[in-house]
Amino acid sequence: MKGSNSYGEENSPFLVIFSDLDGTLLDESTYSWVDAREAIEVCKRRSIPIVLVSSKTRAEMEVISTQLRLGAPFVTENGGGVFFPKKTFPHPPPGADPVNGLWKWALGVRHETLRKALRDIATETGCKLIGLSDMETLEITSLTGLDADEARRAAKREFDEPFLIMDIDKEKESCIVEAARRRGLRVIKGGRFFHLCGKSDKGTGTRKIIAWYRDNGHNVFSLGIGDSENDFPMLQTVDQPIFVGDPGKLHDLKARLPALIITKEKGPKGWNEGVMNFLRTHGGTH
Repeated sequence: MKGSNSYGEENSPFLVIFSDLDGTLLDESTYSWVDAREAIEVCKRRSIPIVLVSSKTRAEMEVISTQLRLGAPFVTENGGGVFFPKKTFPHPPPGADPVNGLWKWALGVRHETLRKALRDIATETGCKLIGLSDMETLEITSLTGLDADEARRAAKREFDEPFLIMDIDKEKESCIVEAARRRGLRVIKGGRFFHLCGKSDKGTGTRKIIAWYRDNGHNVFSLGIGDSENDFPMLQTVDQPIFVGDPGKLHDLKARLPALIITKEKGPKGWNEGVMNFLRTHGGTH
């Protein structure tokens, strides 16, 4: 793989990395990626795409992708949308729509539908549910540690509604999940929020991008990195899953994914550990 994204053979695998953000590539508290800098730079030198797959919005992920100088596709709002930067991909992928310098695949349920459904679920279950879209900027900053501009970008939802369950217990959580299911929707648990969304998930977006790369002639080998339950569909989709979170959150995933690698370090340090170890094992890191 030295000097290029291949294993040194003409038809060797084209490595693509799919990565969660918060608690994975970004530190859970500081949102810094500096501890993963070494592996990120190696990937750039070797033209290995880093595809960000997150619950974050397009507005948030555009900024992060630009800061990291990635240029790869990215998946927003737990698989609700897939976006390709036009600077990197001047020709639209099949079925994609143009939107502000990007090509968009819309895979999820519209946000307006989700907001109404969350209100209806709260009424039906008698639970107090607070959606991110109903929070003031100051409330979002206090809950997440984001600054005001970052909080405003986080509130620009298109396919997913993060929410809090007040006075949560297992019975309430089960009632909410079931009420969502009856509406053809899902509730998934992220690092800070529950998320109400359609049937698309991080695995949906990951599969679409892998298929797109293959349709463009690449023999893809996919590596996925995550730290929480909403990453499981992505980790189950890729060839080599890596977990950088608390092993106590894995439940039975390890049994279902015998190839799963659990890093010693957590967050971006674990990201760096997992990627660098993989690259060393598969052809060097220079």
